[in-house]
Amino acid sequence: MNAHRFFCIGVTTLVLTASSFLRAADGDDAWKKVTDVIEGIKNPKTKPQSDDEAMVMLKKSLKEFDANYEAAMKTAPANPTRWDVALFDSMLGRVREMANVPGPEQPPIALADILKAEDAKPETKSQASLTLVMVASDAAFAPGGDAAAWIAQAEKHLKDFPAEKLNKMVEDRIFEINLRTKPLDLKFTALDGREVDVSKLQGKVVLIDFWATWCGPCVEELPTVQQTYKELHAKGFEVIGVSLDADKAELEAFVKDKGMEWPQYFDGKGPENVLFLKYKLESIPTMWLLNKKGVVVSMNAFEDIKEKVTKLLAE
Repeated sequence: MNAHRFFCIGVTTLVLTASSFLRAADGDDAWKKVTDVIEGIKNPKTKPQSDDEAMVMLKKSLKEFDANYEAAMKTAPANPTRWDVALFDSMLGRVREMANVPGPEQPPIALADILKAEDAKPETKSQASLTLVMVASDAAFAPGGDAAAWIAQAEKHLKDFPAEKLNKMVEDRIFEINLRTKPLDLKFTALDGREVDVSKLQGKVVLIDFWATWCGPCVEELPTVQQTYKELHAKGFEVIGVSLDADKAELEAFVKDKGMEWPQYFDGKGPENVLFLKYKLESIPTMWLLNKKGVVVSMNAFEDIKEKVTKLLAE
């Protein structure tokens, strides 16, 4: 994203939630200066007309924010506005990277401090908790990450702050981590009558292709999937189709015409396909790759399918 577009859209998106509940600083001039700078970052009075101008404005705004934040902490360190400002500051990471304006090595206030604060607003605590959970999810996804510990943290957040408007982000992340840390539970009777049970395919690499005959990009990917299947099936590669078609006869004719040998899940519900909804998918084509343990290791297997499958087969 270029600097101009990022300033006009990205900055507002990143900080809108954190700053939407900032209040005037109860008459404290030092903190009002901070909140004024924040408002200027959210809604600049003069919109930048170029990347260069946007970057200059962004750098200047961040430096003003840092200077005023530091001054306010010295002048009125007990003002409750500090919690909202600290939350805003915690969400500036990507913005700072783009502008090359690093924050202080040690933030004046940590997100964990907000959760302990007696004078922080409930919505501020809720947002701080949400931010901590989402940041920690990256480590949970990383190799060797403690997914179970993160899920416990996320579930505690949902229990402590059930009214948080962005809790769906946490719920979706829990769902995704569960999906990518446990063997996939998927059983069905295929279009041609075959019984499919993914748990019985452990030891093999499995591609699950969510698609439809009416989906142009899905059909475009078909030759690549077929070629990979032809070359690697004997070595332990399986494909399972999940069709979002509504017409059974059309699907059967298409599968036969294209020589698609793998089983197809079909329930005739089109975009309301049960598995499509169960796995919280939003678009097709979507391709998942399962390793030999039956765990989803890729939720976007389009590029370099053959290379990815070959690597998993070698594990």
